[in-house]
Amino acid sequence: MLVMQSLRHISLILLFLLALIFIPVISAGYADLHFAEAASSAHDRSLYYESAARRLLWRVDFYEMAGSAALEAGEYKRAISLFKTARLKSVLTSYGQFQLGQAYFFDKNEVQALAEWESLSDDNAIASASPYLADAYHAQARFDDEKQVLHRWLSLDPQNADAHYRMGLLLFADASPDAIPLLEFASANSPELKPGADGLRVSLKTALEDASVAGALTSCGQTLAAMTEWPLALKTFSHATQLDSNNALAWAWLAETRQHIPGSGDAMTAFQRAIQLAPASAQIHAMLGLYRQRQNDWQQAHLEYTEAARLEPGNAIWQISLGDVDVHLGNLVTALVYYQHAVAVAPRSAQAWRALALFSVENDADVEDTGRNAALRAYSLEPDNVQNIDVLGRALMLTHQYDAAEVLFRKALTLSPQAAAPAYHLGFLYLQTNQGILAKEYFQLAQKLDPTGTIGEQAGKILARYFP
Repeated sequence: MLVMQSLRHISLILLFLLALIFIPVISAGYADLHFAEAASSAHDRSLYYESAARRLLWRVDFYEMAGSAALEAGEYKRAISLFKTARLKSVLTSYGQFQLGQAYFFDKNEVQALAEWESLSDDNAIASASPYLADAYHAQARFDDEKQVLHRWLSLDPQNADAHYRMGLLLFADASPDAIPLLEFASANSPELKPGADGLRVSLKTALEDASVAGALTSCGQTLAAMTEWPLALKTFSHATQLDSNNALAWAWLAETRQHIPGSGDAMTAFQRAIQLAPASAQIHAMLGLYRQRQNDWQQAHLEYTEAARLEPGNAIWQISLGDVDVHLGNLVTALVYYQHAVAVAPRSAQAWRALALFSVENDADVEDTGRNAALRAYSLEPDNVQNIDVLGRALMLTHQYDAAEVLFRKALTLSPQAAAPAYHLGFLYLQTNQGILAKEYFQLAQKLDPTGTIGEQAGKILARYFP
C-alpha cells in the first residue's frame, strides 16, 4: 500500500513537472499563433507561424503557412526551407507545392521550379502553375509542351483570356484558322490583350488569303518577327521553307531570324538560297545589306543597298540605308546626297525627313537651314512621334533656341517617360545654360533609363566629369 502511494505521489510530481515544462511552451505556441494572425508584416507572420509550428507539435501544418508568408515577404530561400520541412512532415498541400515552385522560380532556380510544377496533380494548383509553365516552355522554344499546358489550362479555366491568347499565338505561328476564335475571345474579354489579339487576327486573315500555305506561314512569320517572337518565328519560317523550298522570301526571313537565335543555323546559307531564287528582289538585297552591316562588312552592305536602290529607285528606305552606311564610312558628302534623295522621292515620309535632320544635327552640317527645316517637316508630319520631337529639340538647341528646345524635350518625356534620349538632351541643354542642378538630375535620369546602352554610358561619363 505504501509502495502504491509512493508511486502515485511520484507520478503526480512528474505530471506536475511536465506541466511546468510544457504548459508555458504550449501557451507560447498559441501566443505565436495569435501574433501571426495579427501581424501586418509578412516577415513577422512567417516567423510567428514557424515558432508556433515548433511549439505546437500537432500543428506542423503551420510550416507551410510560414513558407507562404516568407514567399510573400520575398524571402525565397527561407520559404523553400519551410516548404521542404512541411513536405518532410507530410503536410505540404498541392497549393503549397505550387508555392514552393514559385519560391524556386523567384530564387532563379527554374529547373527545380519546373520540376515542382510539372509534378502537380491537383487541378487548382495546376491552373495556378499553368501561366508559369507556359512562359517557361515558350522561353525555351518547347512549343509542343506549351500547347499541352495550354490545353489543360483551358480545360480547367475555359474563360481565361490569357490562355486563349497564348494558344491563339501558337496557332497563329502555324497559320491555322483555328487561332481566330481564340484571339477573338481574348480581344472581347481582356482590354489589355485586345490590341495584340486584334492585330494578330487581322494579320492571320490577311495571310490566309495567300494561295499557298508556305506563303501564309511566311506572312505570319514576319508578324512574329516584328513582335520579336524570334524562336516562334524560326519555327514558322522553317516550316515554310520545308513546304516550299523555292519560297525566296521565307529563306530570307529564316536568315534574318537565325541572326537572333545563336545556334539556330547559318544565316548566310539561307541568304544565298534566297538571292539565288530571287536575284531581283530589292527587299532580300536590303535584308542581306543589313546582315552585312551587323557583321561590320560596310562595303558589302553598301553594295547590297545599292542594288536594292537600283531595283526600287523610289523607295526612300534604301536611300536612308545608303546614307547611314556612308556616314559610317566617313563619306559625309555622298551621305547627304542619299538623305536628300530620300526626302525627294518620299516628301510625305516623316522617317526620311527625320533621317536628314539627324544627319545634319549629329554632324553639325548646316543645322540652321537643312537640319532645322528637316526636323520641322518631320515634326509636322508626325507631331506625336517622340523621335521627331527629340530631333527638333536638338536642332533648336544647336541654334541657341533653348526655351523652345526645353519645351520639346519635356514634351517628349511626357509622351514617353521611359525615353532616355530626351532626358539626356535635356541634361545637355541645362549644362549648356549653366543650370547644373537640373543638368545633373536629367543626366542621372538618362543613366537610369538606359543603364547598359550608349546614352546611359555617355550620361555616366558626363556625370563623372562635371559632377564627381
